[in-house]
Amino acid sequence: MTTMRDAFDKDDVGLFLHTLGRPVLKEYSEHIIRIGWSDIRPHVGSFVQSAKVVEVADHAREKPAASAQGFVWPNEGARLKRVRLSVDGTTEDFLFELEVDDAPETAKQARGFWIGDRFFVKTEHNSPETYLVDDSPESDRTHWRLVFPYYPFQREGQLTRKLQDQLAAEKNG
Repeated sequence: MTTMRDAFDKDDVGLFLHTLGRPVLKEYSEHIIRIGWSDIRPHVGSFVQSAKVVEVADHAREKPAASAQGFVWPNEGARLKRVRLSVDGTTEDFLFELEVDDAPETAKQARGFWIGDRFFVKTEHNSPETYLVDDSPESDRTHWRLVFPYYPFQREGQLTRKLQDQLAAEKNG
């Protein structure tokens, strides 16, 4: 919640994108989100500013429902958390997925590195430590990210419906 609040407060679409899980970004184009940020931001902001975490619990991945067109499903095998939020007295569950970002190109933990236009896997080069000099431990690249809309939680979610109604009203207004 803190990162999403920061994205709103700092008007930082990149930070907002950082809070969204890979399944969301696979379904919804990062480019479209960037373009629509000025429309999305006020509505997301009104939710995250007043949201309170009520409960956090582990969650088992459910099988995708055939009738769940337009919803997002977490990656298979991902560690999941159900976060129950309350906004103005209304509660709804949201799904978060634990994700590990790839190591930066110059990190010791990277798979390899580029020299000119050729990519070397660490084991293909005699001195990878010459090119891979930064430290980027997995713990620094691990984040809980939102999987939204997740069918089991959002199909009848009152907060989601309110957000969708607000976005539709603005689009049609």
